[in-house]
Parts: sequence; C-alpha cells; structure tokens
Amino acid sequence: MKKKGLSIIAITLAAVMMLTACGNYSTKTEQVTESTAETESSEDVIVASEAESEASESVEEPSTEIASTEESSTEEASTEAASTEESSTEESSTEAASTEASTEDTIVTGGHIVVLDPGHQRQGDSAKEPNGPGSSTMKARVTGGTTGRTTGVHEYELTLDIGLQLRDELEGRGYTVYMTRETHDVNISNKERAEFAAEKNADIVVRIHANGSESSSTNGALALAPSSSNPYVANLASESQRLSKAVLNAYCDATGMKNLGVQANDTMTGINWCTMPVTIIEMGFMTNAGDDTNMQDATYQAKMVQGMANGIDAYFN
Repeated sequence: MKKKGLSIIAITLAAVMMLTACGNYSTKTEQVTESTAETESSEDVIVASEAESEASESVEEPSTEIASTEESSTEEASTEAASTEESSTEESSTEAASTEASTEDTIVTGGHIVVLDPGHQRQGDSAKEPNGPGSSTMKARVTGGTTGRTTGVHEYELTLDIGLQLRDELEGRGYTVYMTRETHDVNISNKERAEFAAEKNADIVVRIHANGSESSSTNGALALAPSSSNPYVANLASESQRLSKAVLNAYCDATGMKNLGVQANDTMTGINWCTMPVTIIEMGFMTNAGDDTNMQDATYQAKMVQGMANGIDAYFN
C-alpha cells in the first residue's frame, strides 16, 4: 500500500511539474511573441518615422526653393527699385543740371532804356553848333548823308528803315526804346540828339549810319567810339568802346559783313555831347555795290536788326 501511495504521489508530482513546465513555456512563448511584435511595431514606427522624415524633407525642399525664389525676387525687386531710384535720381540730377546750365546760358534782355538815333534827315542844316561842351570848334548841325551808288537809296532813308525795325525788335525783348526821329522831315541837330538821350535817361545811345568812300571796292562794317583822350567824354570811352565792340561783332556775325573793327573818333558832335555810353554803327558802304545791294534786301535787313539787337543784349550781359 505504501509503495502504491508513493507511486501515485510521484506520478502526481511529475504531472504537476510537467504542467508547470508547459505553463512556463507558454508564458515565455507569449513573451517572445509579444517582444517580437513590439520590435516589429517599433520598426514600423521607425520606418514610419523615416517616411515622415522623408516626407518632411520633400516638403522642405520646395519651401527652400520658394524661399530662394522669394529672396531672388526680393533682390531683383530691390535691385530694380534701386536702379529705378538711381535712374530717377540721375535723371533728376541731369534735368537739374540741364536747367541750371540752361539758366546760366540764358541771356537776360530788356529792363534798360535805349535811344536809337537814325542818322541824318531829308534836308541837311549847315548852320553851326559847338563840336562839344565849351568847344570853340563849330560844325554843321546835321548833314544829309551819303547815297547808294547801286540802289540810289539815301542814307537817311536806310538808317530810319533799320532804326524802326530795330526799335520793334528791342521792344519785343523788353527794352524801353526812344527814337530821335521817326520821319525824314525833321530838323534835329547832332547836339540836340545827344541832349534828347539825356532827357530820356537813356542807358546807351546807338547811332545808326552807313558809310561812303571814294573807292567802290571798300566794303564792310565798323563802329566809332570816343578815345580815352577825348576832351569832352573821356569818362565814357571804355564803356562806349565795349558797347561798340559788342554791337559790331554781333552785327557782323549775323550778316557775314566784313568786320573793320572799332575805331576811335573824337570829332563827332553827336558823341561829344553824350552823357552815357554811345556808339556809331557804320552798317556798310553804300558806295560798294555788294554792301549797298545787301542793305536793301529784306532778308538781309532782318539779319542786320537781329545782329544789332544781339549786340545790345551782349553789352548788358
């Protein structure tokens, strides 16, 4: 009986041990399975993470390109803006410089009183008058002047014709202009013409004449002004010579007339009685066929007038 009972117990214990062993094996298998599942899950997560990372990188690359494009666009816009601004600034500077240069080059006209004295008159007056203030030298009050050998036009006619045109031109430029005569039938002496300019408070006197010579080949224009040794108006010599040069040079430039220069003359009554700068413009030789014909041409006369007006502008500037 004891042996039989011991056998049963042994069998029972063996069975228990076998069951226990089986249970442990099952548990370990489950653990291994769970561990394997977790590992696979972890790998899936890693793979997923890598996929997200790749997706993120693929998203970031366009973003970088967009940023690069935006920077490039911004830089281009900034460059264009800067270029436009610089261009605009340069244009403004150029315009300002151009305006300034234009302002500096502009000749200011007008604002002055000019007396024009068309030389001579229809009938001369041989009565005498002093050649200058306090002078004992007496000269004819006024003569009739010369005559065109080719055209037959009298000097007093030419001088008034040009004088009236010059008056209109100067008034158009803003000058106040007075004429010593506006018709041929007057009797105004050279002394009286100078006194007329003083009464009008003239800034300058321009005496308009034409020349004559024994030689028909002599041609060209010249101007007369007092010298620094003039006994009556030496104080006016410098400004009168400057006025003469300005008017004569501009006149010859405009007409193409031969320039014979400024000549000093202290014997002209109309100069010696002046109290302001004065010039006598000898516009050309009426005894020369070329000069005489030109001075009767309307187109040429327009050049003569423009030239003298330009010279007056130049004197005051």
